[in-house]
Amino acid sequence: MKILIVGNGAHTKKRILPALKKINKIQSISIGDKNAEEEEIINNKTSVINLNEIFKENKNYDLGIVATPPTSHQKIYNDISSFCNKVLIEKPISNDFDWIFGEEIKLDIKNKKLFESLMYFHHPLWNIINQIIKENNIVKVVTEFCVPHQSDSSFRYSKAAGGGSLNDQGIYPISFASEIIKSSFAFEKINIFSQNDYEVDLSGDFNMIIDDELEFIGRWGLGKEYKNYANLYSNNGKEYKVDFLYSKPDDTNIKIKVFSDSLKKEINVGVYDQFNLMYESLIQNNLNDFMYTNYDNLQKRYKIFNQIYKKINL
Repeated sequence: MKILIVGNGAHTKKRILPALKKINKIQSISIGDKNAEEEEIINNKTSVINLNEIFKENKNYDLGIVATPPTSHQKIYNDISSFCNKVLIEKPISNDFDWIFGEEIKLDIKNKKLFESLMYFHHPLWNIINQIIKENNIVKVVTEFCVPHQSDSSFRYSKAAGGGSLNDQGIYPISFASEIIKSSFAFEKINIFSQNDYEVDLSGDFNMIIDDELEFIGRWGLGKEYKNYANLYSNNGKEYKVDFLYSKPDDTNIKIKVFSDSLKKEINVGVYDQFNLMYESLIQNNLNDFMYTNYDNLQKRYKIFNQIYKKINL
């Protein structure tokens, strides 16, 4: 099993490589870095190679992982799709909605060649949340994903690179909402916030009614106090509190707290590396784990995303 990673930034080093190294089936990992002057051997399986050299080699890979800023995703996919059997693109899959909604990638998605990386869907926590929503008459969901400011050199602050909080954090509440919609949704409000000294959006929120019965409130932000949770409220007074829904700290035992009147209990979920689970699913060809990125679900997610994106006025 040969893996190609395009992009050699912090995400590749902190999340992707450690998760891949746990998979024994992988024979080699090539990291394409446009700034690499010569090949760097990291270990007997992993090396960093100039990206242009990879394009020239045209060597076949079982899986290509695109971990670069959003505005580069479409071009890189076009460059590597001919020699990668499957391609996993970091969220958001693209900023080009014509491409997302067009015919060019429709066949590749339907043929299970192209996938979007939303790692939290692969953690067992997501299946438990889905079960709670289906079985407990949940009438309201409030979820938030906010992070402090990152390094000034981060692509997150570059409009040209596809930065901004909607692309980086907002995609998570949006993807949550889109996956629990059965038939219909209607926005009650959408807000996008920015500051004069930044060229990208820094936060946002939306209220949505799902299937005429569930109120969904999603919030996100960059340069804010860290928040990463979902609260689910049932019509019989139960409240389910979920911490670390989207990003998971290493070696953290995830739990769901359940409140009912004065009673409190916990649902133990366990310790998992959600990135490792995601890559394992692709490598083992367990593609049912990627139902969120099938063509219909991806189209639904980006129709919601596009409506919110139109509110950005920078």
